[in-house]
Amino acid sequence: MARGRLFAIIIAGWIVTGGCGGSIDRQAPREESGVEPRRIISLAPSLTETLFALGLGNRLVGVTRYCAHPSAAVNLPKVGGHLDPNFEAIVALSPDLVVAIPSSREIRQRLESLGIRVLEVDQHDVEAVLESISTIADACGVSERGEALTAELRGGLERIRSIVGESPRPRAVVVIGHQVGGGSVRSVWTAGPDTFYDGVLQIAGGVNAVEGGLARYPEMSREGLASLDPDVVLDLVAGIEERDLDVERIREEWERLTELRAVRENRVRVLAGDLMVVPGPRLPEMVEVFARSLHPGLDWSAE
Repeated sequence: MARGRLFAIIIAGWIVTGGCGGSIDRQAPREESGVEPRRIISLAPSLTETLFALGLGNRLVGVTRYCAHPSAAVNLPKVGGHLDPNFEAIVALSPDLVVAIPSSREIRQRLESLGIRVLEVDQHDVEAVLESISTIADACGVSERGEALTAELRGGLERIRSIVGESPRPRAVVVIGHQVGGGSVRSVWTAGPDTFYDGVLQIAGGVNAVEGGLARYPEMSREGLASLDPDVVLDLVAGIEERDLDVERIREEWERLTELRAVRENRVRVLAGDLMVVPGPRLPEMVEVFARSLHPGLDWSAE
């Protein structure tokens, strides 16, 4: 595995690099006419998944380079990333709606100055993710589908809460990236309170061992981890193949931190795959992976 900083994708579309150049002729902004959008561009994997889950995949004409689920999204035209959209590519696709998560005022203003309608949806926590589904559905004229999908997801989350019940809640650290060196983990980036993953932990039956501070996703040294001494470590690793990572090697790097009870008791869970970093309609699946990692002894076959 390459040494140095290894960053997991914190929330869909957040790891982006570079930019786009060139000039584009400006137009007057389009007015919202109430007409259902027929040509939609998504600027985040979670939004792409949501649009497909709402049955709107046939209206998608462009997605980001990170959109890989469902498989039908892979072959759609690419328009850059969440923080570095390719404005020329977007204009060329003639969208009547661009759906995005909040990024920067400049990006939204640029799109609107080009006459493109922009819908920004908040997905900063679990409830916001659920509400974003209804927001997108309403904007696209499929409100009933949005209500049905949201109800289905809430039911899935309630099932997990029911199985966890009154089980003891282990103290956990959610790692969204780490720095390695000398064959072991040296420091980590963790999810603090009042974050999306903090909410996922709560539903999954855990307690966030990371206390509040100035950063929502603070960097923590090996010594800082030892001072917390969590019961469980959940290490989220996305882009395994693209980044040429090896899950077993990551586990080996954790095993050198024998000062951690989670290591000594074999309760470090490396959770790989984009499922763990896309806050969209697969949310109950993500939460169940967390819950199974925190409570392996429960009966997860229960309905």
